[in-house]
Parts: sequence; C-alpha cells; structure tokens
Amino acid sequence: MVKTGKEARALHLPRYFTGVECKRGHISERYSDSGHCIQCDNERKRPEDSRKKTLKKYYETNKQKCMKACKIWKNANSKNYEYVKSSRLKNPSYYLFANAKRHASKMKRTPNWLNKGHWFEIECIYKYCSSLRKIGLNYQVDHIVPLQGNFVSGMHVPWNLQVITGAENSAKGNRI
Repeated sequence: MVKTGKEARALHLPRYFTGVECKRGHISERYSDSGHCIQCDNERKRPEDSRKKTLKKYYETNKQKCMKACKIWKNANSKNYEYVKSSRLKNPSYYLFANAKRHASKMKRTPNWLNKGHWFEIECIYKYCSSLRKIGLNYQVDHIVPLQGNFVSGMHVPWNLQVITGAENSAKGNRI
C-alpha cells in the first residue's frame, strides 16, 4: 500500500492514501503531484450551477460581443462541423465499427485468469458509476493506464479502473 507522495510518484500513480487527516480534518486520498487532499480540492471548486449562472450573466451583459464571436466561430468551423455531421449520417457503419473496435480492444485486454471475485469488483465499479449518473452527477469509469495508450497499454482489470468526473476524464485523455 502506497503511503507517501514520493512512493506514488515513483510508481506513476495519480493519487495515494495515507489514512492521516489533512489540516481541515478530511481523511481521503491525496494527489501525488501536489500532496493536496482531494476532498479539500473538490470543496474549493465552484459548483457547475454557479458556473452556468456566471456564463448566463456574462452573455446577458455582453450579448452583441458574444453573438459576434459565435458568428466568427461558426464561419471558421462550419465546414468541419457539417462534415462530421454528414459523415455520421452517411457512414453509420463506420461509427459502429469504431465502437466495436473499442469493445474488442477492451476484451483483448481482459485477462482470462480473472476469477469471479475480480468480475464482481468490475461490476460493482460500473454499478457505482451508473448510480452516480442516475442522480445527475457526471462520473465515468476510467482506465488508469489506457487500453490503447501510445507507449503502454493497460488491462481491463479492477485495479486499473477508477471512477472520476467527466471533466477529469476528458482532461486526462489517452494518458496515464
């Protein structure tokens, strides 16, 4: 079990758990790179609703500026947007193929030595994520080491799975 940030960084882990309270009294995982408590970090972030309110207020006060910027963006990106949209309509089989390819990759990276306990853990992780999504939270199951990484490929096993927010998952991309 990793107990220090130094050990976690040596193992290239994004987080570690000490079991010791942070200065605000939380007992939670910490980020390896900074040592900050994850719960403290989440409390500091603004809720999604307040962000939407701020953007709406900005739009109302700067409506002309926003409309102009939107028009410029649409003109610059309309060909690409229309191409992708028409491509999905013209080639649904390609997108089905891409989805099937990802599924096959996942199955190829699932070892045959997993026992029923491992499969139960995987099922619990996905059910936990599903229950978070049902109550309106944007969480996703992520592979810590990506299945189709550029330099290394991970496995579809319980210890390579984590439940993180959609924003974190998008920011992480196909990296460790």
